[in-house]
Parts: sequence; structure tokens; C-alpha cells
Amino acid sequence: MKQFVLDQVSITQNAFLACQDAKSLITNMSHFLSLTWHPDDILFCIEADQFKCLAQHKSGKPILHLELSPIELKAQISNETLWQLADQKEKISAYLPITYIRVENSYHTLDHWYCLKLQMQGKAGIFIFLQNPQKEQMALWKSEPLLSALVMQFFHLLQKFRLNQQHKAQQVKHDKLEALYLKDLNLQQEFSSKVLKLHKMAQDLLLAPTLDALYKISVETLREVLGFDRTCLILADAIQHSMNPTYGTDENGNTTDESKQVFDMEGLAPQMQHALLHTNKLLEVIENTPLYTAGKVVGIGWNAMAILRDGDNLIGWVAIDNLLKNRVLLDYEKELLMLYSTMLSSAIVQKREESNLNILHSSVVQLSHQKKEIDVCRVAIEIIREQLMLDRAAVFLSYDNGQTMQGTFGTDINGLVINETSFSGVLPKNSLLELAIALPHRLAFEASVPLYHDNKMVGHGWNAAMLLRNQEKTIGFLVLDNLINKRPLTSHNKHMLTLFASNLAEIISRKRAEESVYKLNNELERLVAERTEQLENANKALEASNQKLAQLSLMDSLTEIANRRHFDENYQREWATACRHGLNLSVIMLDVDYFKAYNDFYGHQQGDICLREIAQVIKKHFRRAGELVARYGGEEFVILLGHSSAQDVSQRIQAVIDELFAQHITHLKSPLQRVTLSAGIATAQINKDILKNELLKRADKALYQAKSAGRNRLIVNQHGFIASALNR
Repeated sequence: MKQFVLDQVSITQNAFLACQDAKSLITNMSHFLSLTWHPDDILFCIEADQFKCLAQHKSGKPILHLELSPIELKAQISNETLWQLADQKEKISAYLPITYIRVENSYHTLDHWYCLKLQMQGKAGIFIFLQNPQKEQMALWKSEPLLSALVMQFFHLLQKFRLNQQHKAQQVKHDKLEALYLKDLNLQQEFSSKVLKLHKMAQDLLLAPTLDALYKISVETLREVLGFDRTCLILADAIQHSMNPTYGTDENGNTTDESKQVFDMEGLAPQMQHALLHTNKLLEVIENTPLYTAGKVVGIGWNAMAILRDGDNLIGWVAIDNLLKNRVLLDYEKELLMLYSTMLSSAIVQKREESNLNILHSSVVQLSHQKKEIDVCRVAIEIIREQLMLDRAAVFLSYDNGQTMQGTFGTDINGLVINETSFSGVLPKNSLLELAIALPHRLAFEASVPLYHDNKMVGHGWNAAMLLRNQEKTIGFLVLDNLINKRPLTSHNKHMLTLFASNLAEIISRKRAEESVYKLNNELERLVAERTEQLENANKALEASNQKLAQLSLMDSLTEIANRRHFDENYQREWATACRHGLNLSVIMLDVDYFKAYNDFYGHQQGDICLREIAQVIKKHFRRAGELVARYGGEEFVILLGHSSAQDVSQRIQAVIDELFAQHITHLKSPLQRVTLSAGIATAQINKDILKNELLKRADKALYQAKSAGRNRLIVNQHGFIASALNR
């Protein structure tokens, strides 16, 4: 062997030992082959379904470390030629499998290709292709074992580097999977943590002293406790098709009072309108949408709507966006928002009912304690301003059945209560008052009209009036507007004003009677006694009215059975009793099959009739003491029983299902052609280890199984064991 080649073998062997990776190893081998055999091209390929090129070194150019695909490799030499060259059995060297082939190139001349095949059992083979090396130099391979030793050293080191690279890739893959697992675990822990915070938030919402405080707390807790960016609670008035913001968030993340604003729902995006008015969704999210403040675009991101519903009635929604932090809305956060919407809806409904009852009760007490008619009018204005949160009001009395008006107390343009007894005159020709007289039991209302004070126009807004009547006689008028704060008059405000005005009229009438009694002399003792008896009857009627109001708050007006609130209160008491004594408690959830289709086909009025009939069928079978039948929401009913076995409950519920089936209420959109019920029953012996809502969840799950199993049937869930009472 020539000394130059021997020197290069030694240099290359030392260089191999210093290599840290496959690229440097291939570079050194290519350098050795270029110096000793001077080929036009060197290809380093790895064995696969087709050859995959690892590196290419053309004569006179730097080596290229690349991953040439089989198609790209064809530009150098056809794959068929490479396979043919690799498959040759002929050996040029006694120590290495080196094959040779001649190939006609694109210039119609012959290229001389040599292939060094380096293979190990169970490993991918390495092939080194040489194009047109010096023939006399190639003869050295026939008898020199040093060359073969150098090539085998290269091959073993290359396999070692490639194995290390594969191991690192597998380690990276493993680390990625572990990182994803840890991320998922962290998200689950974060979700669990925020669900616990939601339960604490529910208590805070229910403890809010007023509705206004509840609205503010609901907005701030979403930001401060659950970590969302900007939030705004918007109440909806489906009758007026309007939306009324309460509290929101500015561009700096601070809470703002937005209650003076009112908007038409037509301003909402069509997707949001559809979700609100035509679906039962609790959450709607729009991605990559413009974000607004005061009607101006301030950024782009996602906009979410956590929808608040009371059964089929729309309460409003909480608007959320990501303007401040621009973070992605995660899937578990969407679940949190849906939980929050349900929780906040319940809190608003409960707080509204409490607020209505408290305001009406306290107002009756305050008004009744006044000694004179004029004092009743003054306190009435104070209640309207301070408790009903309305801007300006005035009470005008009439002593001739509405022919003339006498001023009492009202509100000036600054909202202060003032004495207006100096005003007196004939009932003016006024469209609002005429409307109030035409609608004696309703609030007359005009929107966007001029507002006056001392006969001077002082602004624009809504104006409302209510006729004060007692015993079919006009005793005065209650007049209101929104000059100061420009708040909208919602359906809820109108309902409260109607009830308040009714109580006010009755109390004014009573005070008039009381005052007239004091003016009578001793000769009118008989009339005094008679009037006193009337007053006592009026007090009894008022007390009965208050009791009826309290009862109505616990009754579903459509079906005339208990409502959801009544059920929730009973459930709390029965659970505590059963838990204390280790008693059985049963919850039955019932749902009308295909009721949406029934409503769509027969109309909502017929749907209401159907619900009342079903309620009476259920109530007929559950009249015992301690048994409660309630409307849970929409077409869903619930029954609460104590001291009953699962078998007894199942038989009684099956009787309800059978009776309804036998009544054959026609339902052409049902597979059974009649109205049917599905039921889920959960019975358990209650103890402190069972969560309070577990029984409801079991009953709801059993109801879902009854629906899934084909409807018109019941499913019993008892201590986790599911038994099915199949349909006939």
C-alpha cells in the first residue's frame, strides 16, 4: 500500500475516535475517500424500503448532510440502479463486500459505480456509493485489511451514534408525554379548585343584601375568584326585546356601573341572538371577534356569553372577553362558566323573590304605621326612591272619583322629596293619564317623551302612571319618570310598581276612613262601629293577600303544584331529618317524553294544558303526608318521599306511568302516538357520608337511562345498583 494511503488511514482512525456525532464521522470518512480514490460523487445511504440518503459529497464541493428522499435521490442515480448495485454478489475485496456496475449516464457515456455494503444482522445496512473513483486505487481494496478495518470501525461507530440519536428521540418523546400528562393533571387540579371556589361563590351570592349588590358581586367574583378578564352582567327583557347592563368592567379591569344604559337585542351578533332566544344553551362563544367598550372597537379575541335562565324564561347573561390578558378559553373553563350560569340564575331568581316579598311587606308596614293620609303619600315617595330605586315620583289624590287632582309629595329634578300640596286643579287632558284610566289595573307607560317640572320641560325619558283605585273608585294617581339616572323600566319594575300601587291605594283608602272616623261625633257611634268592622275585614283581607302571596311564591302558577323553590326548601329539611335519624329518602325525577315535539306541533298553549293534566295525574297518586310533588322546570317534575322502600316507590310510579298511558293523550309526534312519561328513581338510607345532592344526581342519572332505554318507563337507582322496570 502506498505510504500516503497508510498515513490517511492512520489520520482517519484517530479522527474517528474524536468524533462526537454521526455527521462528523461521515465527514471524516468522506474526506478519506475523496483524498485516496478521488471519486466524482460519494453517497452515504441507509437501507430502507427504498434508499434514504444521509450525506452527499461531490468532488470539489463541501459535503452536504441531508435526508434525501428516494424521489430526490433519483436526480443523482436511479433507485433501480442503486438496488441493482447493492444486490450484486461479486466482490472486489477479500475482506469487504464491494460490488461494481457500469451505468450509462445522460451524456451517453459510462459511469463506473462502486458500492461498499456495511451490514449487521438485525440492523439497518449502510451503503457507500462511489462514482468514477480511480481504478488503480480501487485495486488496493483487494488485499489490504487495514482499509477494511477502517471501514468496519466507521460502520460500528455510525451505528452507535444512530442508536444514541434514536434513544434521545425516544427520551424526548417520553418527556413530552410526561409533560402533557402533568399539564393535564394540573388542569384537572385547577378545575377541581375552581369548582370548590364556585361553591363558596354561591354562598356569597345568596348572602348579598340586595339585588344590586348581587349583580355587582357576580361580576367581580368572575374576575377575582375565577380569573377571567372583563365581565358584564346584562339583564334581558324578552317582552321589550331589550338588554339592560348592570355592572361591567372597563379597559383597566375596574368595575363600572352601567345600569343607566339600555340597548335593543337587535344589536347582538346573530349567533348570540340565536343562542339566547332559540336554544337552551348555557354558553355561547365566538372566537376571533372584535371586542368593544362603549361601542368602540378596543381589540380582538374571544367573546363568551354565560346565559342565565329560569326554566324557559330568559333572565340575561354574563358577557366575558379576553381583552386584558389575551388568554385562550380552556375547555374546563367553559364547563365552569356553564356551572356558574346555573348557579347565578338560581341566586338571581331567589334574591328577586326575597326582594319582592321584603319590599312589599316592609312597605305595607311602613305605610300602615303612618297616622295621616298625607304622611302615607310622603313615605310612599321615599320607598319608591330608596327601595324600588326609581328616579322621580309623585302622588296625586282625588276626592271626587278622578274629576280633580290634589298634590301631596313628589320629587324635584335633583331627586329630593318635596311637598307639593299647593298644587290643585282639574284633571288635565293628558294622554298618559287617559291611558292609566283606560287600564285601571296596569301601569301606563310612554317611552322617549318630554319630561316636565313646574310646567317646564327638563329632559327626555320614559313616563309612567298608575291609577290608584279602591272599591271601584278613583282615589288618585301615581306618576313616575327617569329624568335623573335614565334607568330603563323593566318588566320586573312594572310588576313591582303594580303590586305596590295596589297596596298604596288600599292603605290610602284605609287612612281616609280612619281620618273620617276621628271627625265623627258621638252621635255617629253606630257608623263608627260599622266602619271599624269594615277596617278589620280589610286588614284580614290584606293579611290573607299577603299569605296568598307567600303561598304563590311556593307554587307553580301553570300546574298549581309546588315549584322548584318549594321543592329545594323541602329537600333541605327532609335530608337533614333523614340524615339525623338514618331514614330512607326517595327522589323521583319525571320527564314528559318528546315534549318539545309536542309543543312545536300542537302549540305552547296546548302544551301548557298537557302539563297541567300530567301534574294532576302525578298529584293524584302522591297525596300522603310528607309527600311533595313539584314542577322541577319545563316539562320535568320531581317527587320527594320519606320512609318508603324502592319497591313501593317503583309500584306507585309505574301506576302513574300506566294511568297516563291509558289516558291516551294524543301525541302524533311520539312513536307511541300518545303522551308518556319517563322516570328515574333514587332511594337511599341517608347518612352523613352521602353528599346532599347525591340523591338528585342518582335520580337524574336514572331518568337519563330511562330516556336512553326507549322512554315510557322507569329506572331505579338504589345504592349504586341499577334495576330496570321495562315497559310493557
